[in-house]
Amino acid sequence: MAEVIGTVAAVLQLTQAAATTALQVYEFFSVIHNAPQEISTLSRDVRAFYTLFHNLETSLGSAGVKAAIDRDVEIETALKTLIDPISNCRAALSRMKDKLSPHLRADISSVQVSKQDSEAGRPISVERLRMRSGNVSWFFKRKEVFASALELERTKATFGDAMGSITLLLALKQSTIKSESRVIAQNHDFNDDAGSALSNYATSIVDVQQDESSVKKPLGRSIARTEKPKTDTQTRIKLARELKIGIDGNSKFVVKAVLQHVDVDVRGRKGRTALSHAAEAGNVEITKLLLEEGASISARQYSVSGWAGGHNPHHCSGITPLHWAARKGHKQVVELLLQYGANPNARGTAGRAPIQEASCGNHIEVVKLLLSKKADVNAQSYYDGWTSLHEAVFAKRIQLVQLLIASGALLNVHLIYPDEKAPLHFAVALQSLRITKMLLEAEADPNVLMVEDITPLHLAAAAGWIPGIELLVSFGADLDARDTFTHETPLHKSARNRQVRAIEKLCGLGANREAKNCDGQSYADILECATEDPKEWAVHNSRASYFRQQNDSARP
Repeated sequence: MAEVIGTVAAVLQLTQAAATTALQVYEFFSVIHNAPQEISTLSRDVRAFYTLFHNLETSLGSAGVKAAIDRDVEIETALKTLIDPISNCRAALSRMKDKLSPHLRADISSVQVSKQDSEAGRPISVERLRMRSGNVSWFFKRKEVFASALELERTKATFGDAMGSITLLLALKQSTIKSESRVIAQNHDFNDDAGSALSNYATSIVDVQQDESSVKKPLGRSIARTEKPKTDTQTRIKLARELKIGIDGNSKFVVKAVLQHVDVDVRGRKGRTALSHAAEAGNVEITKLLLEEGASISARQYSVSGWAGGHNPHHCSGITPLHWAARKGHKQVVELLLQYGANPNARGTAGRAPIQEASCGNHIEVVKLLLSKKADVNAQSYYDGWTSLHEAVFAKRIQLVQLLIASGALLNVHLIYPDEKAPLHFAVALQSLRITKMLLEAEADPNVLMVEDITPLHLAAAAGWIPGIELLVSFGADLDARDTFTHETPLHKSARNRQVRAIEKLCGLGANREAKNCDGQSYADILECATEDPKEWAVHNSRASYFRQQNDSARP
C-alpha cells in the first residue's frame, strides 16, 4: 500500500505544480490586449491544460479515489504513465512564457494598486504588463516561437493520450462490473479528463462488495485478455500475415480462425495490427469484430525510415487505425473507431493527426465528423509544420478551405520545412485567385513572411500574376516590402523574371521606382541585366528567394 500512496502522492505533487504553472501562463496571456489569433488559440489550449490538471488534482486528493487506486494495481500502473507527460507539459508551458516575456512592455494606462502602503503612507503602484498587437504579430512570425508552440503541441498530444488511456481503462472496468463483457461498449467518445473519470469511477463502486482479504484485487474482473498459446516471433509474424489475408479477402471466418491461435493485437514486421489493416481497407464488419475481441484502439505502428511500398515514412510512422481510416476516407470505420474511444487528436511520430490525413485526401465528410468530435483544426505536423489548411490550399480544395476557415483554422501558420510558407503563400504561388481572396477576406495577413522574408506580393510579382498583385494590394500588401538578403522589393522580383506587365502594374499602383537592392540596383538596372542573361537573374516563381533556388520540391 505504501507504494500506491507513493504513486498517488508523486502524481498529485506534479499535478499541483503543473496546475499552478498552467494558471500562471494563462493569466500571463490574459493581459495581452488585441492579441493575434495565434495567441488566443494558445491561451485556450493553456486554459484546457489547467482544467485537466485541476480536475486531476481534485480527484487525487479525494479519499474515495485513493481507496479505489489502493484496491486496483491496474489503475495504479496506469497512473504512473502520467508522470513524464505532466512534467513535460509543465516545462513546455514555462518555456512558452519565457519566449514571450521579452516582448512585453509596461502599460501605464493599466496600473494596479497593491493593498500594502509604502513607507510614505501612499499606495504602492504595480505596473501591469501589456503587449502591443503589432509587437505580437511581429514576434509570432519568428520561427523560434512556432517551434515553441509545436513543442507545446507535442506535449499536449502525449499528455492527452496518457489521460485518455486511463479514462478508457476506467470505462472498461465499469463495464466489467455491470456485465460479463470485457470489451467497452460503443458510444464511448475519447475523453482525456482522467481526473473526472477517476472521481466518477470511485463513486460508482461505493456499493460494490469487495474481497477484504485482497488489498490489491481489481474491482469487477481484470481486463486482461484470455491467454493465447505462446509463439515465437516468426510464428507471430506469420499469423499476423494470415490475419491480413483474411481481412483483404473480407473473410470473417479466416479472421476468427486465426484469432484462436494469436492475440488480436499481434503485429506484423512494421508493427501494424489487424485493426490497422481493417481500418485501411474500410471493412466495417471485420473492424467491429476486432474491436469486440478487444483490439487496441490506439495501437501505433512502428516508426520506420524507408519508403517501402511507396509510403512516405513521415506520414506512416507511429500512426493509429484512425489515421488509416481517415486517410482513405472510410467514414463508417472512422465513426466506429471514435465510438470505441479512439483519440481524434492522436499523433503519428511526425506529428500528423487524423484530420490532416482526411484533409490531404479531401474527405470532407470525414473532416466534418472529426471536427464534431473535437479534433484540433490547427493540428500541425512536428516534422514540416503542415496543417489541414496547408493541405487544402495546396490541393486547391475550395470547399474544404471554406470548412476549415469556418471552423477556426489559423491563417498565418508557417511551415517549418522547407520554406516556412503560410497558406496565403501557397494560394499565390498556385495563382488561385478564389482561395487567395477567401484567405484575405478571412483576415489572413497580406504581408505574412516566408523564408528570407518573402511576402505573397513578392511571389505574385515574380510570376507576373496581375490579378494576384491587384488583389493583394487592395488588401493592404506592402508594395515596397524588402526581402532579407538582397533587400529587394516586389518590383525587383518582377524585373528579375522580365515580367514587364507586372512592372507596369506595380509602378501604376505606386511602387517605389527608385528603390535599390543590396547591390545598389534599381528594378530598371536588374531588368536590363536580366534581358541580356535571363538564367543568371531569374528567381523561382514559387519562392522568389535568393538562396532557395536549388533542389525545388514538387510542392510549390
